[in-house]
Amino acid sequence: MRLAVCAQQTEERRHMCEWIDHYCKVCSLPAAVICVDTPEQLLLQPAGAIQIAYIGFGSYKGFLAARSLRERDHACSIILIDDTPQYAIQGMHLHLADFILRPVEFRHIARSMQLAIGRF
Repeated sequence: MRLAVCAQQTEERRHMCEWIDHYCKVCSLPAAVICVDTPEQLLLQPAGAIQIAYIGFGSYKGFLAARSLRERDHACSIILIDDTPQYAIQGMHLHLADFILRPVEFRHIARSMQLAIGRF
């Protein structure tokens, strides 16, 4: 399984990658986690290459990245992360696996991983 974390804030991105890696090890899930700085880098990945994508770029830019990813890859489980719940409702149209309201904590990662893996 290949996962991507796309978040603007370096510390948040680093923590999320560590938490996802830890979750996968504890649950004995074979996974490779890649961290990307921008939505554009995420969208450079070929369709089907990412099974789970965490997009925490904030505001409309993150939502647009999620929408672009969904248009290219219907099977990818997308978790959107934002400061406001506004995009949670819009994310319903994208069939998000989960929505995380900042601040992100390990328990949020664990819940979203369970939801995303359940979609396979």
